[in-house]
Amino acid sequence: MKLASLWLLGVLSLGCSGSQGSEANAGSSGSGSGGAGGSVGATGGATSGGATSSGGAGGVAGAAGSLGSGGASNGGKGGADWGPSACPAPTTGVGYSVGDTLGDLTVVDCDTGAPRSLSEVCGAAATWVFVAHSHCPTCKGTAGFTPSVAQKVASQNVAIAHIMYDDNGTSCATWRKGYGLEGLPNVKVYQDPTGAVWSKLKTSNYTAPSVFLNAARVITHQEHGMSESEVLTQITSALSN
Repeated sequence: MKLASLWLLGVLSLGCSGSQGSEANAGSSGSGSGGAGGSVGATGGATSGGATSSGGAGGVAGAAGSLGSGGASNGGKGGADWGPSACPAPTTGVGYSVGDTLGDLTVVDCDTGAPRSLSEVCGAAATWVFVAHSHCPTCKGTAGFTPSVAQKVASQNVAIAHIMYDDNGTSCATWRKGYGLEGLPNVKVYQDPTGAVWSKLKTSNYTAPSVFLNAARVITHQEHGMSESEVLTQITSALSN
């Protein structure tokens, strides 16, 4: 009986369960031009769609109580001066690494599946792009504290592009509503239908990548599995670059 109990505790301690992939220690990896470094070390869960889940306290913190109610659909309308017409000409090479001007990303509307573009947030003074796998504990934690980040940077013309990839049967609309991402004027929620956006923005084979852009849409920092304070630090850094 005692051995069975210990075995059960061991199973429950895994960050995520699944049929594919392996488990590994996944400390936060990141690169960038400023701000705080890595986040809390994490125990990766099972992979899904090729991505190993980023577990750990940094992402899970804030998950409790994250299921909230929403307002207007699709995450608000954004800044009054945002949009494709505000996209600056590239000042660096186009790509997906620190120092590059962000390249094209194929995203779709949460509700209709129609093509959408991150050019909708051109004109922001800084942008936080986050990609969530719907099975991922850290991604759920990050979604949970995203409304708090949005509120704290609302007066600074900062955009948040929250992109989710459904790998466990959770629709984009359900994810958006469940984590209170509706009705936030500076948050845009999109779906990554194939996982291609994650593939372009990841710096390791783990989930929960974040990318930060300055006003010129140049990537200033990339990191997996960040805490709320680390996200805010990198937004501040992007605003000053």
